[in-house]
Amino acid sequence: MKKIEFLYFSGCPNSEPTFNNLLEAMKELGINIDVQKIDVETLEKVKEVNFLGSPSIYVDGIDIYMLKTQEVSYVCRTFDIDNKKSGIIPKTFIKDRLKDFI
Repeated sequence: MKKIEFLYFSGCPNSEPTFNNLLEAMKELGINIDVQKIDVETLEKVKEVNFLGSPSIYVDGIDIYMLKTQEVSYVCRTFDIDNKKSGIIPKTFIKDRLKDFI
């Protein structure tokens, strides 16, 4: 069974919109997996979960945006998707990546 994790920290304004996009994408794809929502509150937790910034979506421990290991980071992330920069991961991007993983 696949494992989906949503990592964020309180205060990042992009977390909730991205989490909602993840849930909508999963619903549209018919993916019925419980998402583990992880609030990364400390620098120790950053290292423990290999946190790349808020928000992050991991499938089986792999970040769906980067697809490779990067330096851990405790920042609000920005994403460059289709030549547009945003702090929110679009639902269409999430759906495309989930199709690759699941």
